[in-house]
Amino acid sequence: MNPIKNALKSLSVTTTNVIIALIFFIITAKITNPAFFGKVAIIQLLEVVTSTFFYFIPGQIITREISYLYARKEINKKIIGKFLSFPFLALPVFLILLILPNYVKLTIPYLFLYLFNGVMASIMYGMDMFTEGAITGNLFLIIRWGISIIAVLSRNIYLFVGIWTLGGILSVSMNYAFLSRKVGLILPSFDFAFLSKHFKEGLPLYLSSLASFLSSQGDRVTTAYLLGSYYLGLYQFSALVAGVPSMILGALGGVLLPTASFYKALGKDEKKMSSISFRVLSLITFLAVIISIPIAVLVVYKFFPAYSSAVEVLILLLLAITLPFPIGSLTNFIIAAKKSLRPFLLLSILNGSLVLLTSYLLIPRIGIMGGAISQLVVSIISSIFIIIYALEENVFVLGRKEAVLLTSIPLIGLYEVFVDPPYLDFLLLLLVILFFKGFKVIEKGDVKLVESFLPSKLKFISYILELIS
Repeated sequence: MNPIKNALKSLSVTTTNVIIALIFFIITAKITNPAFFGKVAIIQLLEVVTSTFFYFIPGQIITREISYLYARKEINKKIIGKFLSFPFLALPVFLILLILPNYVKLTIPYLFLYLFNGVMASIMYGMDMFTEGAITGNLFLIIRWGISIIAVLSRNIYLFVGIWTLGGILSVSMNYAFLSRKVGLILPSFDFAFLSKHFKEGLPLYLSSLASFLSSQGDRVTTAYLLGSYYLGLYQFSALVAGVPSMILGALGGVLLPTASFYKALGKDEKKMSSISFRVLSLITFLAVIISIPIAVLVVYKFFPAYSSAVEVLILLLLAITLPFPIGSLTNFIIAAKKSLRPFLLLSILNGSLVLLTSYLLIPRIGIMGGAISQLVVSIISSIFIIIYALEENVFVLGRKEAVLLTSIPLIGLYEVFVDPPYLDFLLLLLVILFFKGFKVIEKGDVKLVESFLPSKLKFISYILELIS
């Protein structure tokens, strides 16, 4: 289980998604009308609803359990078949969509495949099958965003649904073949006691996901209700651009749960794993924020001048979403260590309530900036909660270096909001590197550990880390 190689494989899928999806949306916006664009957005929203509401056993629980079994060489096709059965139990719930317009009804097969494929991916990541996951992930994205341009050109939403369904069929078929080759022919096995056990264990995460969905959309719903579609468009565009850095970082962080679970099963110290992950991810996150903000601003002014009035909102959203990433990564170690997940449900409910309350109070007074501030408040509260809970559960140690990094997160955020002239971005970048070197945040032992996972073509990374350490 090599976290660096796996992160690079996941990053290839994210990169494909960002590039092809950007091209797709630019072309779609240029050659179609808002009505067609809206139908595409509805299908995407149904995907989010499917992964939020129909994922009865959270993917984190599946990945953790499979990783433990895989590390102990106890994995078998019967266990995999039991996990693969639960999407079939969710299938009747999709029938609710029959009351919606015709093209929405036709998405039922695709949405089932989307859910089924998500469960397969969770299993594959737990078994260190990131190469296979990257192959099917990239193929699906090429079909999803690339080939579906044909449907956009013909403005045929039914053809669009058909192409996405074809992509789902191919992706599921390939993942099934990969899994069968690994453990033998797999058949879904309905073990209700098994499913009930993992459903109850993952229930806090499942309910947290529902609450998080509401909290992440609360500012948008309030914006639409109070300010109308024009300002919602500005806000949605800002959120889309602001989310790109965190999407890329998410590909790197996505390997932490299976890796932490795998090595935890082998008896490794989760505190040491969480510490080095936190410090390395902090370096990557700080650099990503400093570099991405001027690029995002340049892209908006150069290619999307109609949205330039929302640049300040974009910057605040980018900071709120991206800067807490190293803190959020600690959640993976909490899950891997099989600590109680119930507090996360309370956190999600609190976040959802705060988003609605702060959005309702702030948006009428300061416009869409109020929505961004609302997300910033939730980000701060979530980060504080995760740190405290990780410390209480003894999966993270707050040493001098970790404390300095935690202090740096809000300082960088304040700088980017209140100072940040473009010509000083390079100086801030240099200052961060000198800061890491001066405080020896990355130790020599950390460099050796990272080097042991690096492929030969990426050995230059260890040289860079040595210069910083």
